[in-house]
Amino acid sequence: MSRYPGLLGFRDLGGLRLSDGGRLRHGVLFRSGTPQFLAADTARALLADTGIRSTVDLRLPPEIAREGRGPLDELGVRHIPVSFRIGGVAPGSAVAPMDGDDPLVTRYLGYLDEDAATVVSLVLRLLEPGVLPALVHCTVGKDRTGVAVALALDAVGVRRDDIAADYARDPDDVVAGMDRLRHMASYGAAAAVYPPEAWTAPPEAILRFLRQADARHGGSRALMREHGVTDRDIARLREVLTGATRVGPHGHPVPPGRPGGQARSKSANVDGSSNNGKS
Repeated sequence: MSRYPGLLGFRDLGGLRLSDGGRLRHGVLFRSGTPQFLAADTARALLADTGIRSTVDLRLPPEIAREGRGPLDELGVRHIPVSFRIGGVAPGSAVAPMDGDDPLVTRYLGYLDEDAATVVSLVLRLLEPGVLPALVHCTVGKDRTGVAVALALDAVGVRRDDIAADYARDPDDVVAGMDRLRHMASYGAAAAVYPPEAWTAPPEAILRFLRQADARHGGSRALMREHGVTDRDIARLREVLTGATRVGPHGHPVPPGRPGGQARSKSANVDGSSNNGKS
């Protein structure tokens, strides 16, 4: 369970291993479910601990309007809506269909079929000045967040077994998040249509999705190039996430050897080492 009550599925993506050596830096990129249930004191503690400056919100526009963001607006966290387009959602609802023999992967591939440009745009949004450290989230923090984060991590060279392990982390929070949908205005009783697989996050599901992305699009990098994310963009994000490029005091990337870079989180130094012993 999250150390921040109400924020299910929260984790720092720092520590994930790269295929050619090295790890992602701590204190730069986080993921979770919706932050709308955070109490004000808990939200302040979250920001003090992490230095989060912005949220990249993958929810549908009606979800955002009906559910809100909890106390983050009042605390000055920048809100960046990157709303997936999802076919088959009834008016006034955010319940997305999950069909077929492999409903999770079918839904995930549907995100690409319906609006791949938005899915891969996470890379570009994270590179905007003042965005990092950032929290990427949807509602449960598993499906839309899982897909967008998996593609971004795969593109920058994170090992797929680490991507799968991160996706499958905190299964109890997945169940709690799915159960919570029944009490949310954008879901309610309609959430009962979700198949049993929707309550799970098996590592094999995200690996099957990535293999299908390979087969259909030539891999995550080719998919991104197809929709306007360049190899240079991907290289820049890798540099920021690994600490090869630091994040300055106003959220601007600072190349190595230049003054002004600093850790944006109590949990990370410029070189990616920890101040407080947290993993």
